[in-house]
Amino acid sequence: MNSEHLMNENTDPIQPPRLPAHCPGCAAALQVVRLNCTECDTAVIGGFSLPPLARLVPEDQDFVLCFLQTGGNLKDMAKQYGVSYPTLRNRLDALVEELVSSAESESTGDDLGKASNL
Repeated sequence: MNSEHLMNENTDPIQPPRLPAHCPGCAAALQVVRLNCTECDTAVIGGFSLPPLARLVPEDQDFVLCFLQTGGNLKDMAKQYGVSYPTLRNRLDALVEELVSSAESESTGDDLGKASNL
């Protein structure tokens, strides 16, 4: 059963917990440290970055999901969100800029990390 379709006694959708991307105490980026296999309990331990889409706030993740579900049709999305096409286009452009900026800063950090290991 899809967890999005679960309902509580008040018929409100029950939202599954989301992976936090930022520290609730200081807002710094969180890093995945341990991954466990659900079948054999094998663990992988290390420092892993969250994928770019997982680092987005939940509202932006939902926006990307809607974008994919509509096949990138911004007119359909504008109807779903109840906003104008230009408003939706501006939100998409800002999201793309945020993802590109995040990817650039991550690659710069990776390069610095590699240089410091020499």
